[in-house]
Amino acid sequence: MSHPAFYSNNPAELITQAFRQIEQNQMQGLPVCNEQLTTEIVGLTRFQAFWVGALITPWTLQLIMLPATADAEQLVESDHRTYEFPQGKVVFMTTENEALGPYQSCALMSPLHSFETQEQIRQTAVEVMELMFQPPAEVEQTQSVQVAVPGRLDIDRESKSTEKSGSRRDFLRGALK
Repeated sequence: MSHPAFYSNNPAELITQAFRQIEQNQMQGLPVCNEQLTTEIVGLTRFQAFWVGALITPWTLQLIMLPATADAEQLVESDHRTYEFPQGKVVFMTTENEALGPYQSCALMSPLHSFETQEQIRQTAVEVMELMFQPPAEVEQTQSVQVAVPGRLDIDRESKSTEKSGSRRDFLRGALK
């Protein structure tokens, strides 16, 4: 299948179609999948020379980036790049998709069995995107988005609170240990 070198228009629908195809053909019925969830892209927006958003699939929540301009660096599969977002640095790994071409991703969570509905995971994805684009001064001083290992976004676990409220926002900000 042919794909463009970059996406001048928002590729949300193309991303959704490509990953729904994977969902229906390669991942259907696998134990890692949460049958309550489906593929959805959340908050896709321009960032530098890329489109970046949170991709929900039944098996993972990840950040995904596709080139938005001809100036976007062309990467090959398995390349790693670190990008500076308002909240901090995030490492992405390049993967190839037949329908999309090369794209970059950063795994956030997998598996997603703790989510009972699409709305719950969608709200988590919205909160991730909001946190990614907040300058550190807008987030409590003891909490920030950090990269723990290459390709993974983690949450700094320096929160001084010992209470475990169990909210997704607390999880995303690192209050739960």
